[in-house]
Amino acid sequence: MIRRARITIAAVAVSTAVLLLSGCGGSEPAPTVTPTSSASVMTPTPTAAPAPTETSAPVTLPTDCNALATDATRQETVGDMTLQSNGEGFVRLAPDGATLALGCDWIVGDATGLLLLISTATPEAVTSAVGDLPAQGYSCQVSDDFGADFCTLPGSGENTEEMIVARDGVWIYLASVNRNARAFLSEIATQIFG
Repeated sequence: MIRRARITIAAVAVSTAVLLLSGCGGSEPAPTVTPTSSASVMTPTPTAAPAPTETSAPVTLPTDCNALATDATRQETVGDMTLQSNGEGFVRLAPDGATLALGCDWIVGDATGLLLLISTATPEAVTSAVGDLPAQGYSCQVSDDFGADFCTLPGSGENTEEMIVARDGVWIYLASVNRNARAFLSEIATQIFG
């Protein structure tokens, strides 16, 4: 910066001298000052471009339990179940300050069901909550499909588990009992995150 300041002052001094001299010569055109190629005079110092700021694509939150995922996957996963409630009143893991955006509770028979809770919170609260999951027994990784944190906690049955997908201030909790819901959850996450 000091070098630039001196170059600027020198350039102003040369320009001022040229202007003063051009007024004394009558009708002759003013001389043109051409910068030299010397590294010590008028050579701009390249500056690094600022790093691009990462921005996330806007999310699209679903508003209807009957419009989640593709028709085929929804039919295969919950087609034989009854939608019982909107998910309110269920106390499950969620980030601090989370607000329920959509809840869906499907059941059939005595021992088969699916609970889906989609909540929003600040991105910082979501990140913090994901960081706490391994201490509670969850296995977490970043999903290649939709670039979100994907955490699972096996249940006692073969198709019984809790799954969490978290990204961009969105927290998706899905618990399944005696039903494989991974394809369903993957399509829901794709709907939300693109």
